[in-house]
Amino acid sequence: MSQEQKESVLLFLYAVLLITLFSACSFLYPLNPWDDANVYMTIGNAMLGGRELYVDIFDHKGPVLFFLHEAAAMLSRSSFIGIYIVEVICCYCFLHYSLRTMQLFSAPQTSSPYARRRPSRQSSPFFAALMLLGIVTYTSDFFSYGDSVEEFSLPIMAHCLYYMLRFVRDRHVPSWWHSLCIGIGIALLFWMKFNLLFFYVGGIMALAFIAWKHRQMEDLGLVVLWALAGVVLVSAFVLIYFALHGTLDALWEAYFMVNIFHYHGVGTNGEPPFWWFKLVKLGIWAVLMVPVFFLRVSKDVKLLIFGTYGVLVLSFATLTVQFYYFLTLFVFFPLLVTLVNRETLKHAKSRCLMLIVAALAVATNWNLVTLLNGTFPHCVLEMAEIINANESNDSEVLTFSSYDTGIYQHTRHLPPNKNFFMSSILDPEIKAEQARLVASGQIKYLVREIGAVNTCHEYYDAPIPDNYRLIYDKEELFRYRFIWAPLNFLWNLTWPRPLLQHIMDPVTANQHMQVFERQP
Repeated sequence: MSQEQKESVLLFLYAVLLITLFSACSFLYPLNPWDDANVYMTIGNAMLGGRELYVDIFDHKGPVLFFLHEAAAMLSRSSFIGIYIVEVICCYCFLHYSLRTMQLFSAPQTSSPYARRRPSRQSSPFFAALMLLGIVTYTSDFFSYGDSVEEFSLPIMAHCLYYMLRFVRDRHVPSWWHSLCIGIGIALLFWMKFNLLFFYVGGIMALAFIAWKHRQMEDLGLVVLWALAGVVLVSAFVLIYFALHGTLDALWEAYFMVNIFHYHGVGTNGEPPFWWFKLVKLGIWAVLMVPVFFLRVSKDVKLLIFGTYGVLVLSFATLTVQFYYFLTLFVFFPLLVTLVNRETLKHAKSRCLMLIVAALAVATNWNLVTLLNGTFPHCVLEMAEIINANESNDSEVLTFSSYDTGIYQHTRHLPPNKNFFMSSILDPEIKAEQARLVASGQIKYLVREIGAVNTCHEYYDAPIPDNYRLIYDKEELFRYRFIWAPLNFLWNLTWPRPLLQHIMDPVTANQHMQVFERQP
């Protein structure tokens, strides 16, 4: 076995270890309690059961994400084992190209645009840094429970960033195959969550300027043409799928019109609706850009980083940002090795410091800690057991005025309607549809998740009809982020709290899980 093959095996085994320990999609965990992940899996099951995406079953994410979960549902309709396999592959690819990026800056710089020599394969100094990157990425609160679009974007962005850096640093022109793969990656992200394309928008602008300066526009044009071929290949598949199903208009309305004009995440993530809050986020952008100035790289490489990293972070100042969006920034962490001498990474003190950081990351990982303590959220399993024990011909289940708790998976029920959960779109018609469905007498069980997220907007307040009785009511810990611990301490010492609560409100409250049964 060659050195490269041994390296690949080690990276794959490490990817298996990381995902198994820290992703709630792993077989170690009884369930994935994240609302978004359960929505994706419920839709995947519904599509496998014959429902038409965006017509019979709805969420505002892109179709490729749901195709992925439909494929995962073929392996298991009641677990995330299919997504676990996808996560392992994504983790391996992310680590692989992160290592290549580290190696790139350890090799002497070349100037030929047709240089085919690969960067140094002397990986030993970088493996420790790569191990740390893997642990910090997959134990962070940005990773959450796993199964996010941002997680799936990591290998796609890491692959593209590596070849963009080689193009800028060594004037290396990617092969037609890698250019095509870059385009396929762009299309996959576009058809999952198109705002992630800010990474590519900034990168293309920077590359165009650098290529013009070094008279490489012809080389860049060839790469762009092959990348466009990759984009067309994936997009054609998506469009043909919806055309054959006669649902192109539903795709346009659900994925583009809803996300651009009707998505109001501000109602659920606690961001204040004040104009000055955008300036606060711009200030955060300015702070996050500071490390770029200290990177020991050429001006062209810094310009590329400003284009990719800078524009991506800048988008956070203009969009309603969820906490897990920041996971994409871990793609740029391999560039930090330029701040450290290769020999420094071999020193015992450096290895000890990295080991301490890794140990702290593992010790504060909410998923693993609560699993080992026996306090991992599990109320959904208890609710499903009650519903399954009383199974009958009219045992329709509805997640009522709440997010998807995973109850559809664990009861093996398909949703009774298109808008089977209350999303962040804040559309009154969705609320009215649920009310009409309950009033029809079709629903036997109403399942509710009442927590910090659901109670922050009046849209989620809906009375339970009188003909339903409470049969299950239990509290469990709302996801606690260890990163808030020191901030929470300072928060309690702050005097002008009414003003600051619009900026930071570290919630660690319990949430209620409830089941209501229709009375005879």
